[in-house]
Amino acid sequence: MYVCPKCNSLVDQPQRRWWSRWRYCANGHVLYVRCLGASLEQSFWKSFLKGFVPSIIVFGLIVLMFGTAPDYPPNLAAHRASAAASMGFVVAIFYLLNGLNLARKVHLWAGRAGPVQRLVTHARGRAYGFLAATACQFSIVMALLFAK
Repeated sequence: MYVCPKCNSLVDQPQRRWWSRWRYCANGHVLYVRCLGASLEQSFWKSFLKGFVPSIIVFGLIVLMFGTAPDYPPNLAAHRASAAASMGFVVAIFYLLNGLNLARKVHLWAGRAGPVQRLVTHARGRAYGFLAATACQFSIVMALLFAK
């Protein structure tokens, strides 16, 4: 069951337009929330894992790529160890901002009455997943900076 956060209504059979793959409510609103995905009801833990696991995987791949890159220019060779940590810091900031944005939406949706209440657990799980991943990412960045 889809929930339209703009008109605060349940949508049983969402409409699709022939030029778009997005689902729409009867009023023409897209049933998609940025950083959350489709506006479906989900459990907290499923949503938490959908936020936590991909962000840790993306962070790990970026840090490994920068950490094992053998071809740094000669003028940057002295800063080779901090390149992975600084790029990891940028990725962690991105997920921190996404998590805080979703936490803001949860706070606003929790105060509204109606079907939008069903999206609160989904958004809260995804926001906490992003924020937990950010804490892990910052600890890995600090370990990379202080390791010799």
